Amino acid sequence: MTVNEITEYLLSEISDNYDVSVGSFFYDILYPVAEKIYLIQEDIAELAENSFALTAKGEYLDRKAAEQGLERKEAECAKGVVRITGSRGEIVPKNAKMAADNILFKTEESAVIPESEYVDLSAVCMTPGTGGNVKAGAINRFPVTLPGLTEVMNIEAFTGGYDEETDAELLERYLEKVSRPNASGNKYHYIGWAKEVAGVGGVNVIPLHAGAGTVKVIITDSENKPAGDELISKVKEHIEENRPIGADVTVVSASALNIDISVALAADADVRSDIEDAIRRYFANTALKKSYISYAKIGGIILSIDGVDDYSDLKINGRTENISISDGSVPVLGSVTIL
Repeated sequence: MTVNEITEYLLSEISDNYDVSVGSFFYDILYPVAEKIYLIQEDIAELAENSFALTAKGEYLDRKAAEQGLERKEAECAKGVVRITGSRGEIVPKNAKMAADNILFKTEESAVIPESEYVDLSAVCMTPGTGGNVKAGAINRFPVTLPGLTEVMNIEAFTGGYDEETDAELLERYLEKVSRPNASGNKYHYIGWAKEVAGVGGVNVIPLHAGAGTVKVIITDSENKPAGDELISKVKEHIEENRPIGADVTVVSASALNIDISVALAADADVRSDIEDAIRRYFANTALKKSYISYAKIGGIILSIDGVDDYSDLKINGRTENISISDGSVPVLGSVTIL
């Protein structure tokens, strides 16, 4: 009910002997009551919605997940190695700051510049999340001048930065937990353990892959791309802490299946990046879930992009048919060629 409807209902209980028009004593008294009832009504509706996992949000979803022993995965900071150049004998302090554009990083250890006039140090992004996963060479300046230090650069890309688990991702884990009996070290137990690790996206488990007592766990990162060595190690360690005694567990990354696409377009704008983003989302949603890439689906995605009127001569890896995905592989978008 709206505020006006509630007000009308309250006024209807007043005797006809009294004036209840707008501005009257009774109207002015009951209208604020109606407003309060309306707000309480909204609060009750919100509480009712957040009582169920399918419609709960934020902290309410956290509480529903906790009933199943699940915790939202927190964001993690990207890490890597920086090369700092400077005068021999100068000290690089721990927590020395450096930057890639407006993203700040800091050293995790101190060091003295040797005769080579440079030193390689481990560093971490100061802000958790995927924003710290910068490419090689992106870290290139000191935001504050450090005496005797002249240059900084990351020789290799920084990795391991993951965003906080979203409501949709946490809900997916919750539904998997309640709909699949994960107990006694069965297949679903291993899937659940692997997905508890921050940075893990898709998981596939192959029981008895090398005989009795063996389990193979195949994982992707949170973007459903092949996982790095550090993430593999974290998953292995976490599973080892929980698995049944005697199980021989192997954790590996899904291998990349490179996908190149070429297509002729009738379009009224530059839509390459939109097409790439949409196809990457399709790949991420099907990673370790589908055994093929749908030729028709790719065509439909291209046609759904704003600005695309039509397309022709679509080829996926040079072919005009579905592309099979072998077990343990995930599609990774390579080049998109607009003819």
